[in-house]
Amino acid sequence: MPDNVLLESKSVSKSFGGLAALQDLSFTLRQGEILSIIGPNGAGKTTFFNCLTGLGRATSGDIIFQTRSITRLPAHRITRLGIARTFQNIRLFAKMTALENVMVGMHIRTSCGVFSALVRNLAMVSEEKGITEQALELLRFVGLADKPNIWARNLAYGDQRRLEIARALATQPQLLCLDEPGAGMNPAETNELMNLIRKIRDRGITVLLIEHHMKVVMGISDRVIVLDHGVKISEGCCKEVQCDPMVIEAYLGKEER
Repeated sequence: MPDNVLLESKSVSKSFGGLAALQDLSFTLRQGEILSIIGPNGAGKTTFFNCLTGLGRATSGDIIFQTRSITRLPAHRITRLGIARTFQNIRLFAKMTALENVMVGMHIRTSCGVFSALVRNLAMVSEEKGITEQALELLRFVGLADKPNIWARNLAYGDQRRLEIARALATQPQLLCLDEPGAGMNPAETNELMNLIRKIRDRGITVLLIEHHMKVVMGISDRVIVLDHGVKISEGCCKEVQCDPMVIEAYLGKEER
């Protein structure tokens, strides 16, 4: 892999019985890039995310992250290597505060064990203090600095989306995978989301995005990949993809003659 390539998908396919949800998907993702994967419902976008993050296993093909195959690794090991994700349907701990939700995300990076937690020795107290400070900083970063003690279920919808991003960032990823983060957001929240994703990239974190909201995709993406029925039908910059006849047909259908 070239030095600036962070992730490579090599002919990744995923089948469920006789249904091919993903077929021979190949692409590379460069460090510091914002790459969007788009396509109609059922195109295979989330299926690929699941294969990438260990929530599903590719039927064939390989996924390389920083020169290492992660295709058969479990989710927690993939997270530890530096890949984090959010979900299309928000998955927060509803009866935990915003601060606690972010602190949970840092568990993968903690070093104190069960004994330290039981006796609350100096190492445990010091680590917990550091985790709290980092979690508060992440809440500030995503715009929730004034809501650390509010239960997640009581946050507004847009705030829940930002909280899920903060929890993903708490794992200290090199690659952040966002699954339709703009779903259900109003125009003001959408603009804030776009600014937040740019800020995340400015921190040196590469972003892989699934999104139906074309304003978000075209406003922040360096490149776009289009899937249709599990097959990659187009790849390029935003303008190239917008003008691709195959993309237009996938979204709008083909005129009968």
